Amino acid sequence: MAAPPPPPALPPALPDDVVEEILLRLPLDDPGSLLRASLVCKAWRSVVTHPHFRRRFIGLHPHRAPPVLGFLHDWENKRIPDFVPTTPSPFSLAAPDRRFWRPLDCRHGRALFLSDDRQETQEILLWEPITGAHQRIPLPAAFRCGWPTAAVFCTADGCDHRDCAGGPFGVVFVFAVDGSEDEEDWHVITSACLYSSETGTWGKPNSRQDEFTMEFEYHSSVLVGRSLLYFLSDGGVVLEYNLDSPELSVFNTPPDDYGSEKERFNLVLVDDGGLGVAEAIDMELILWKWEASDGTNARWVLSRIVDLFDVLPIGVDSECLSPVLGFAEGANAIFVKTDSSLFMIKLQSEQGEKVCDDHGFCNLIPVVSFYTPHSRLQVPGGEHHGPAAPPLNLLRRGGQQVAWEEKSLEWAQVLFDKGCKAINEKDFANAANCFRDALKIRVQHYGDLAPQCASTFYCYGCALLAKARKATNPSGANLHGKGQKDGNMTGDRDDSDLDLAWKMLNTAKVIVAKSPDKTMEKVNILNSLAQISMRREDTDSAIGYYFEALAILEHLVRPDNFRIFEQYPPCGDNIVNLV
Repeated sequence: MAAPPPPPALPPALPDDVVEEILLRLPLDDPGSLLRASLVCKAWRSVVTHPHFRRRFIGLHPHRAPPVLGFLHDWENKRIPDFVPTTPSPFSLAAPDRRFWRPLDCRHGRALFLSDDRQETQEILLWEPITGAHQRIPLPAAFRCGWPTAAVFCTADGCDHRDCAGGPFGVVFVFAVDGSEDEEDWHVITSACLYSSETGTWGKPNSRQDEFTMEFEYHSSVLVGRSLLYFLSDGGVVLEYNLDSPELSVFNTPPDDYGSEKERFNLVLVDDGGLGVAEAIDMELILWKWEASDGTNARWVLSRIVDLFDVLPIGVDSECLSPVLGFAEGANAIFVKTDSSLFMIKLQSEQGEKVCDDHGFCNLIPVVSFYTPHSRLQVPGGEHHGPAAPPLNLLRRGGQQVAWEEKSLEWAQVLFDKGCKAINEKDFANAANCFRDALKIRVQHYGDLAPQCASTFYCYGCALLAKARKATNPSGANLHGKGQKDGNMTGDRDDSDLDLAWKMLNTAKVIVAKSPDKTMEKVNILNSLAQISMRREDTDSAIGYYFEALAILEHLVRPDNFRIFEQYPPCGDNIVNLV
């Protein structure tokens, strides 16, 4: 019997420089294509995640504005992703959970979020959508009001803002408080504070006194030039903050010749880069321009009216437009919605495209940036007390890179085992550090949402949860929650550990949800998410997680199995209390 023919030889791999030249030609406004390319093989991922590739990719488009990747929003429907893409192919960014963070602004490669006002201490979260890095900023000591706003901007000298993430930045935080309780002399003090990342401190508040309260729920800011920030209050008053002075001044929106609701306006930038506002009435987009002057003659001038019958796709001519929901600064595009759909309109070319169905959005924060995949998971951390990892030669290319990656994976397993041992010894801080470092290596090798990373996300989240629990209840701390008195424990909580634990466990949940199998791994992840929800006093979410886990567990064990009773005493107690 003749021997079978040998398998055909694999074609030789393309050199890295050739791969780079090919990938540089992928569409600028379709980040999904770059993301898919990074998942083809380790060699391609090494090329596309290299900083040199990003610099070349952006440099090939010197006169192109960054694309609109999508938008953040504040609608609380849990079925809608925190980040909604506007790109031709599927694409996602791991935005902060809007149940705990309200988006405020996005500019120069950074986005700002405000923590939920139900938390004991509110703070600002700065998030870089492209790198995933984030930083917490405490609020100014003078802050106390319901609906503040903030703006972020790059402060690097000479930066063109095409790729300035990771550099110095500033934040302007605006809020209003009652200045007097005397009914005859009642007034409101509106204040703005400037934060510098280079000093890590807030400056002295600049304030003005008015006879009306300004709240900022439905609008974000625009930056004119390098020194003028504008905010639009819910009542239709424009607030100007001069970064050079700094000074605060206010003026009204355009006259009511075309409509009567002040909420219909939204701030935009006009063609020459100055301040403008847009309003959508029926099927007309009305654009105004602010003509400032040194005297008292500053005024709104009608710039142009765009007939949207010729702009929007066929089929929406019988619908009516709602107020403008967001402006993509840097891309000169706005978002409007009809009775059933959300559209993005490019103001310069007057071209419109449907983004998605309307889900009741009331404020959109567009994310405008050049996109290239990043090479590692960015997680915040304090001092590192775990074992030092061997250096990862990420810049090395060719045959030796595989050897480095194999060694890195071996070290990741060593770190993972050390973390498990530290958990058994109740050294949760060391365990968290070990799992964190193991996770960085595995995510870098396999990808952010690879099945091989699920267990590490889970263990890292559990270690952080146990660490937070131990900080408030040292005598009852353990990984699975036994000994915890209740979900409303008193004392100082480590909210940063708890928030990061939720993020890690939720990522693990997303990964394992790709498989239809009912596994104990899913049960454990849901159980841990429920425990975090209980510590946040979010009983509804906790019970939802518990019931979801219980539904899976009932397929894995007999109804009278002790695991069902052992795993859910917190759920049972709270269901009884609610009933």
